[in-house]
Amino acid sequence: MDKNAKYVYIPDEDGNDVKFEVIIYFEIEKLKGQYIVATPAFDDSDEAYAFKIFKDEDGSEVFVALEDDDDEFAMVLETYDTLMNEDGLFEE
Repeated sequence: MDKNAKYVYIPDEDGNDVKFEVIIYFEIEKLKGQYIVATPAFDDSDEAYAFKIFKDEDGSEVFVALEDDDDEFAMVLETYDTLMNEDGLFEE
């Protein structure tokens, strides 16, 4: 994935591509994974989603939403909070 991408298209449960605005991209070496936190581009809500990036057998990127009840999600959330605070992107 282009680390500077502003938008990605992720299929919903019906197979329709949904445009997401990328808030941040990062890698977690301990988990050997690449992640993005993104929000639907045409939605005014403040809700954001965490996705892990995989490559399928064709080499295409696949974005898998993380469930908020597992250890991987907790580590991604902690990394996201740390990076956003370091960059001064969180509003107090």
